[in-house]
Amino acid sequence: MSSFTCTNITKRYRHFCLDSISFSMESGYFYVLAGVNGSGKTTLLDCISGVSQGFSGETQIDGISFKASPVLYRQKLGYISEKCPFFMEESVASNGLTYGEFYPDWSVRDYSAYLDRLNVSPSKRIYELSKGEFMKLQICFSLAHHPDFLILDEPLEGFDPVFRHEFLSLLGELLDQDMGILLSTHITEDVDRLADYLLILENGRLVECAPRESLNDKYKEYTGKAAPRIRDLLDLEHTNGTRSKDR
Repeated sequence: MSSFTCTNITKRYRHFCLDSISFSMESGYFYVLAGVNGSGKTTLLDCISGVSQGFSGETQIDGISFKASPVLYRQKLGYISEKCPFFMEESVASNGLTYGEFYPDWSVRDYSAYLDRLNVSPSKRIYELSKGEFMKLQICFSLAHHPDFLILDEPLEGFDPVFRHEFLSLLGELLDQDMGILLSTHITEDVDRLADYLLILENGRLVECAPRESLNDKYKEYTGKAAPRIRDLLDLEHTNGTRSKDR
């Protein structure tokens, strides 16, 4: 089992602040990061993945600090987002071979197998890929270097409903292999079945980070019935937060 921790992650912009975010994760569990657009989800994921470096605070995977050992840290983490760099004029296969050299555990055999499974042509150039294909490419590359944690920023938007179902099945397989998964989304219905923990961001603040079971208990205490969906838990947290501000 691997562990991930972030402590007091803070990043300031002129009109927005990601405010002292702290939480931890363990491999083998599925974490959903939820919040409305503009709440800071992408900013947080960019910080903890190492894409954004202008932040304060600390992130570690199995005691390996991003700030102290960024290369080792990144080898234990896969990040799926629209910002991940690839050579746009080069093919899917060529990009894999080029970037794979940075990861000791990267496997060209596994990369090819995932490309085949997700129906991504290895001969296509990156600029020829659709948004959905680009996300699939990143998934294939990340899984080929066998990270302990997979972090995904809104991956479901570019997928059609049929592949979305197949993709969620793949994530279930990864959980069974003891990989930790953190996925941000506003389409929470798609991950209702998989979610173990729920993290809720509002205006740059982490207002909730708890097992889904405990949030279900809180929901039942307020409403007298179990929460059928993650969306219901989010609505309750938002309502309670609004009431607290009004007092």
